[in-house]
Amino acid sequence: MSRNRRGHGGGGHHGGSWKVAYADFVTSMMALFLVLWLVGSDQETRLAVQRYFRGEITKQGKDGTQNYSKQQPFANQAKDRASRNLVEQENMKRELERLREQLNTSSENGDDLIRYQFLADGVRITVIDSNAKPFFDPGTAHLTSYGTWVLKTTAWYLDRFPFQLEVEGHTQKGAEIAGTPSTGGGDQPNQNWDISTTRAIAARDTLQDSGLQPERFWRVIGYSDRVPLEGLKPEAEENRRITIVARLKPDEVSDAIRSTPE
Repeated sequence: MSRNRRGHGGGGHHGGSWKVAYADFVTSMMALFLVLWLVGSDQETRLAVQRYFRGEITKQGKDGTQNYSKQQPFANQAKDRASRNLVEQENMKRELERLREQLNTSSENGDDLIRYQFLADGVRITVIDSNAKPFFDPGTAHLTSYGTWVLKTTAWYLDRFPFQLEVEGHTQKGAEIAGTPSTGGGDQPNQNWDISTTRAIAARDTLQDSGLQPERFWRVIGYSDRVPLEGLKPEAEENRRITIVARLKPDEVSDAIRSTPE
């Protein structure tokens, strides 16, 4: 009797796998049936199925016809759009971080000459025109080889995103103009306005020559010595700088706002 029980028990081990195979077969046949049904259906039926999966609400009329309401996207579509925007923003920030790593070759004395402020829709890049590592030739709007390299590298990264750009020129109070130390004369304020503006224009021209289209620039302005860096006196050398503000275009920002779920 024990041998019979062992014999019956051994036969039970191969009784379940066929069920899985049969279930897969039935599922495949059902899918085939649905495909053949859709292929053989009329245009109205196929359109109804399409509208259903696009998220439109259908209503059955009394006469058997299908009445379609105004399209109402699935609730998760807005969330999916917001998720894609978040991914794109993360990619943008990652690329801008790479730009910072590439440009942050500090001066010989270790000063931080290139500074970044990440914004919700872009970045503000400030480049200090230091005596130790000048961005412009002293007292002029002529870029040094270092300044040209920084702007060309920056243009290559910014061109990969739909940014609008603002270029600002700043000077320090009492800065050297055209290689001549300031004497405090009446011409000094006007000279600071002139050089801050011409330097902003020179930076814009180099960015544009490096591939950024003219329509990307929405403001190029010189601030003279009127906007010192926070916490610094107007005479501080660090106030002599170029600032590039890169923001997403207004329509891109509007799309991001519209796609954010409530």
